[in-house]
Amino acid sequence: MSTPLTVDWAAARGAVADAGPRLTQLLRSARKPEAPALGEWDVTQLATHVSHAMDAVSAMSVGGGNLIEDISGLPVLSQVMIDGEGRRPLPELADRIDASVGRFLADMEAAAVTGRDSSHSWLIQGTEMPLSTLTCHILNELTVHGRDIAMAEGVPWPIDRGHASLILQGFVFPSLHTLGRAMVVQEVAGKKRARFDVHLRGDGRACLVFNDGDFWVEATPQGKVDCKLSVDPEAFLLVAWGRISQWSALPKGQLMASGRKPWFGLQLRSWLRNP
Repeated sequence: MSTPLTVDWAAARGAVADAGPRLTQLLRSARKPEAPALGEWDVTQLATHVSHAMDAVSAMSVGGGNLIEDISGLPVLSQVMIDGEGRRPLPELADRIDASVGRFLADMEAAAVTGRDSSHSWLIQGTEMPLSTLTCHILNELTVHGRDIAMAEGVPWPIDRGHASLILQGFVFPSLHTLGRAMVVQEVAGKKRARFDVHLRGDGRACLVFNDGDFWVEATPQGKVDCKLSVDPEAFLLVAWGRISQWSALPKGQLMASGRKPWFGLQLRSWLRNP
């Protein structure tokens, strides 16, 4: 099911060009390669995962993809790849990430010259994504995991609002739409019917639709809206990925709900699996 959303592909390429060196500079200056960074992964293991993600998405952009049958298999695949890699010095991993990002951007620039934002096989069997979405996929990995590594190192990692909007509009919402029913927590939201009109402050909009266990995304609401959300893109992104709690963002006014059923806004995160 193709995504109804569009994103500024040139802006996404520019954001990746900024985000890649930002992450690899962090890796080269890192002093805590064994510090816990994400779940059971330390900084080195997470950096290894990022290098694998860069290679995988780059391969998808030139014809690879469809690596797993179901999204539930992604954690196992990621762990197997990390275990098989062994431990590499962080500067070596930084070099690999730089090289992979450089190849990807060169391929994207060449494709953009032809004006073709063509679709390519994505992670899950039977799915496709346009090159602009793959670009935002790369941006997501660099940005969110960059923050994970920065937190482990104890250094700040502010996320540009425009970059956060690109990730949400260009990757998170399209991937949720493509995965559809598989992303719904059926025991919580399997019988829910609701439309969420999500406005990203600064730029971006999407409508999330739940219908008796099914799920899809609309560019603009195609029916009655139950809950309107006005969100800070960085906060919404970090809540979506489980990096911060919505309860820390709410008092700051970063997430605000209105409409016929504003209380649905407090429930939304529990209705969806981690994208």
